[in-house]
Amino acid sequence: MKSSPLLLPCDGCGLPASPEHIAARVHRLELSTRYRPVHVSILFVAAAPAELDADDFYVAPEKSDLLSALGITPAGNQPGAKTDPAALLSEFQRRGIHLVYLSECPRPADNTPGPEEVSRLTPTLVRRVRFNYKPRLVAPLGAELFPLVDALQKAGIGPVITTAAGQPLPVPRAGDPDWLELFQRAVSSAAPRDYLAAGYDRLSVTPSDRDFGAGGNS
Repeated sequence: MKSSPLLLPCDGCGLPASPEHIAARVHRLELSTRYRPVHVSILFVAAAPAELDADDFYVAPEKSDLLSALGITPAGNQPGAKTDPAALLSEFQRRGIHLVYLSECPRPADNTPGPEEVSRLTPTLVRRVRFNYKPRLVAPLGAELFPLVDALQKAGIGPVITTAAGQPLPVPRAGDPDWLELFQRAVSSAAPRDYLAAGYDRLSVTPSDRDFGAGGNS
């Protein structure tokens, strides 16, 4: 009789998982830790990593609209120029920015976490933010993480960057200037000017834009 595969609780998604699943999570954490700032200025929190390893942010950052929204582009930005993922991630790190996930394990591409799953994973994320990352600012990404905003504020971890309506920041989308503008307004208006890492002032907005765009909720 064939035995069932051994399933263990995964610390990343909270579900029973195979040893291969857990090993893949550990590998992703090793990649992200390599580019973790000593002092985290802004901690972005997305729902989950990419379904395919080849699309993972810390494997292929050039595929991420987040970097371009932050003004981090390949050196020279010349057509046909070879992209150096390590250089992009090093600049991300140098500015004191880090990206983590509510679920440290991928989800199907056409599936977003519902409120119940967000609530289930939130306590673990709050502990990670409080004891591991200790960021100056936290910025949830994506409308599905709306319940996380309230949880982070109640936990008293620190300022949470949201839109003016109190929603999580929109995930920057290539070719969508409205979403990009809203994202940049939110980050620019919330981040204290005397704390910004070098280069982050590239996200500049006028006072009227700052009042309209977003705010950092304490």
